[in-house]
Amino acid sequence: MTSTNFAYPQPTDDELAAQMSADDHFPTHPNRSGPSGSVPDSAAASWADTGAPDAGAASSGPGALSPRLGKAALVLSIIAAGLSLIASAILGSTVGPMEAASGYYFSDLPSWYTGIAVGLFSVQGLCAVLGLTGLVMGIVATATGRGRTQGILAIAIAVFAPIISFALFVILSFALA
Repeated sequence: MTSTNFAYPQPTDDELAAQMSADDHFPTHPNRSGPSGSVPDSAAASWADTGAPDAGAASSGPGALSPRLGKAALVLSIIAAGLSLIASAILGSTVGPMEAASGYYFSDLPSWYTGIAVGLFSVQGLCAVLGLTGLVMGIVATATGRGRTQGILAIAIAVFAPIISFALFVILSFALA
């Protein structure tokens, strides 16, 4: 219907819609009979019983989507952010004084502190996995409407927590050195 030559006027969407019949506006149902589009009462009843989507189904009732996915994503993101901030605070506040007292290389530090530092770095790895899981679950929850608000919060926490945690570690390690 479209022409590259704009000298010929093209019909607008309203003009095209006015040319369509009433049956063209709505999708046909497999149980419709004849060209008139009439549906027998038995077919209409069977179509209604199959669980055809309606406007009120998404908001309430037994077929409503549960917000549990968004809540789970939010809980995982909060746990990951909290553990990461705690580990960064402990490591950042102790690494500066330990390096000043023992040396600037990791092998120069006392063995008891090396064990603690490796444990705290392992906690950071666990927090990264939990945060990524919370991020993915938050994206899915937001996209599917299964706890959209909680999913958005989970995404925000999972994105900003590593940045804040690393900044806290750097600030504390240099400030207390």
